[in-house]
Amino acid sequence: MRRVSANIALWAALLSTGVAGFGCSGTALTALDRQPVEASSVVIEAPADASRPPYHFAAEDERLLDAVQHGAFNYLWTAVAPETGMVRDRTSKPVVSVAGVGFQLSALPIGVERGWVTRAAAEERALLIVRSLAGNPNNRKAGLFYHFLDGTNAGQPQEAYERVVSTIDSTLLFCGIITAGEYFGGEVKAVGGALVNGADWSFFVAAPGVPMTGPAKDYEQGFMSLAWKPNSDSAPTGEGKLVPYFWLDAGDEQKLTVFLANSCTKAEHRVPAEMYYKLRRQLGSHADTGPFAWFPYSGALFTHFFAHCWINYAAVGPDDPQRFTTWPRARVDWWENSRRAIRMHQIKTTARTDLFPGLGENAWGLTASDAQGSYAVPGLYPARIVFKEELEGRDFSSFRPKDDFGDGTIAPYGAGSAIMFDPVAAVKAMRRFRELKNADGSPLVWRDPVAGGFGFRDSFSIRTDWAAPDCLAIDQGPLIVAIENARTGLIWNLFASNAAIRDGFRRLGLKPPAAAKTPGR
Repeated sequence: MRRVSANIALWAALLSTGVAGFGCSGTALTALDRQPVEASSVVIEAPADASRPPYHFAAEDERLLDAVQHGAFNYLWTAVAPETGMVRDRTSKPVVSVAGVGFQLSALPIGVERGWVTRAAAEERALLIVRSLAGNPNNRKAGLFYHFLDGTNAGQPQEAYERVVSTIDSTLLFCGIITAGEYFGGEVKAVGGALVNGADWSFFVAAPGVPMTGPAKDYEQGFMSLAWKPNSDSAPTGEGKLVPYFWLDAGDEQKLTVFLANSCTKAEHRVPAEMYYKLRRQLGSHADTGPFAWFPYSGALFTHFFAHCWINYAAVGPDDPQRFTTWPRARVDWWENSRRAIRMHQIKTTARTDLFPGLGENAWGLTASDAQGSYAVPGLYPARIVFKEELEGRDFSSFRPKDDFGDGTIAPYGAGSAIMFDPVAAVKAMRRFRELKNADGSPLVWRDPVAGGFGFRDSFSIRTDWAAPDCLAIDQGPLIVAIENARTGLIWNLFASNAAIRDGFRRLGLKPPAAAKTPGR
């Protein structure tokens, strides 16, 4: 099984079911407030003295981060299909996820700058990937890509978890293509740019008369579907329908997808800027976190850091929904929002000594990953804050999730990717994970990158001395990218250097983050 946001079957099942150090300007709220509040009066904002990335790390921490990134890069560089250069979705399967390829492309500049591969070799790999993607017309519809591809020819695989054209997985792919294009320039940017510019995002927006596999509710009209499904697997570019599940909430994947669709160079293929601000911003809080926006259908950590792999929200500050919509929406600094959500995860998981014995303050990192015998998406949630004049569907979901700690499985990439928000806790957790041993004294989770190992295994359970046998591209990818952003801001700078992306920021009323001079150009 795949993580919730990328798997339509899981989405269908879910949707059918029925402040110390974390300052906030505007209205002070807790989940215990009895009276509903005005959403537009709430501003989620970090204290003025909050330390924002890139951060300074001690030499010992730098060595740890080098090792973790090197291991992740080893996977993204070596676990590939030689015919197309694309990284495998997971160690044990030949199928390719285009989301993983997006992270792979973003990792190539890191590998060059860290000295693990030559610039010429990395550019050659990037060019092979974008040429392969461009060369097979059966891998996309309306310019967006199927979630899973055959690594040998970039076309339809014989077997796949699902056969849909995925808006989020295409988004992650395009972010990687943009990043690599800005770094290498030349043909990588030309071929990759043509792929990105060929996306017709308006094709995936629900509207009367648009073919769908099921009906859309009134409040879902005008939002993007998660995916398009062909009527026949034998005709992947023929007739088909949108699936009736939509990007409605301001989780990380939703924001990133709508942001990219707003940044499209062709106006007729773009989605309106107000869609970004109409995404639901349900607020909640827990203990000392202060209020933060949360996603009701998954409380996994990745829902708070995927967009930050490319968008430097730490440099943007609170946005202003009222410029674009009259719907009640809080103003949010999304970097601070993720910092608060991660704080909630830390508070809740460290109290569960029964599930995470011996990990103490490092018992966190609940996110989508392999678990014993399955693929799991555990998650944690705050208590919901009620707004005045809110409407079910438009402003909040009626779905009431419950905390799910799973079986005690922790994914190192969860705490590791949180380095963009809480570097001290993230480094401490990764160091502890690396030190864990089996009964025979061998490493439980760590595989030495100097010897060609992939660093952290995907996940582990200290309670049962189990570690996942596989590594996954969509987990190793955010880990290496997030750490690099926390150290240097490299991927943020490359992404923000793209002209279409900078135009996208401006359309949303946001000041584009400063883009440093591209290394190696």
